[in-house]
Amino acid sequence: MASTNASVSLTATFSFPEGVSAEIKQKFDETSCEVARVGLPVGAEAAKPLGGDYTYSGVHDHGKLPEPKEGGDIALLLTMVKKAQEGSDELLTRIIKEEKNVGRKPKDAEDAKKRQKK
Repeated sequence: MASTNASVSLTATFSFPEGVSAEIKQKFDETSCEVARVGLPVGAEAAKPLGGDYTYSGVHDHGKLPEPKEGGDIALLLTMVKKAQEGSDELLTRIIKEEKNVGRKPKDAEDAKKRQKK
């Protein structure tokens, strides 16, 4: 449960270059995000992580780590950052797909014109 002593929110703003006037804002707060679990999933055993994995594993160089505090504003903030990253990934994927489709249409139209002339 989020702390009632502090208000935590995150706003992600996406602006587009090259004369595109669109701007997308997404706001994440305790009303739009469920607080994620910070530590290991319930029932999971602590295990040394692979190199480059920076998620909580329950183990460090010299043994087991204590369980992190669950809930609260930091856990909510972590959840909001993850949601913002997912939103960014979805948006960028959509833009890349649209650009690929736009790039194909003129070529397809040119090919159709060439076929008509033959």
